[in-house]
Amino acid sequence: MLENIAIQYVSQTEGDARLIKYAITIVGAVLAAITYKNATELRRAPYFVYSGLLFFITVATGLVWFGSIPAMTGGFLWAFMLVDVMVGVAVGYAYGACAMARSRDAYGHARMGVLAFVPLANFWLLLTPTKNELSANRALTIPLLTGGLGVLTGFVLYIGGVVLATFIQVEMDRMVAEVESNPAMQEAGIGMMLRDQGLETVLREMAAGVPNQRIDEMTMLLRVESDGKTLRYIYELSTNTESLPESMRSGLVRHNCTYQAMSPIIEAGAIIEHVYSRPDGSEIGIVTVSRDLCGS
Repeated sequence: MLENIAIQYVSQTEGDARLIKYAITIVGAVLAAITYKNATELRRAPYFVYSGLLFFITVATGLVWFGSIPAMTGGFLWAFMLVDVMVGVAVGYAYGACAMARSRDAYGHARMGVLAFVPLANFWLLLTPTKNELSANRALTIPLLTGGLGVLTGFVLYIGGVVLATFIQVEMDRMVAEVESNPAMQEAGIGMMLRDQGLETVLREMAAGVPNQRIDEMTMLLRVESDGKTLRYIYELSTNTESLPESMRSGLVRHNCTYQAMSPIIEAGAIIEHVYSRPDGSEIGIVTVSRDLCGS
């Protein structure tokens, strides 16, 4: 069950993934509002530094997902999801505690800490001057966190987070490219999609993702169609042959049955059809591949 939830967790669109991350952070912040009773106050510079540090930690958590492909094939993707969620809640809790401390310093109470989680309004919380310079509840700080040096430290952490986020994105794109050229990784990815979306949806997505292309001097792949549990490849042969050679039929069946990336959908009950036609549109022949045929 946890593995299925994890598969859905990583299958979200970029926009939905951001919303989920934000919701997890808010959960942590709400927990801080309920349970964190410390009366500490936090000035602007250290608040900026701590915010930058939490941002950097959040970005660094993305490094965990470099192991997502082995996790998928090994069936422990749920562990990565739990780490991601727990870090998100912890960061939200810490950020909520810092925001309340900043609010006490700026306004004399913790209620305005909610501004930290509102875009643009968070700058209002950050930049509001200290309300009481003589407060006895001021958080202890070190020179690295105060004044101009604190501001510089904060910027270093934010810039470091942006650089790390860029690196992670580049590496994730590289991993996706490797998956597209690695049958074993494709098998794991398709297996994950089958568990999450079902066979017919996966076949529709596979069909939509294959462009028309030339296979060899005589064969052109015109399009790929999905029809229920059938994935249909439509080819055009530039020759006026009367029928498909038996060697070609057996070669196609053998290739589909043994190709690692195809095995998950065939095992799930998909029927693969290769339809060949002449330039005038007349049909030459159809090669059908199914689970029963591969298993025989």
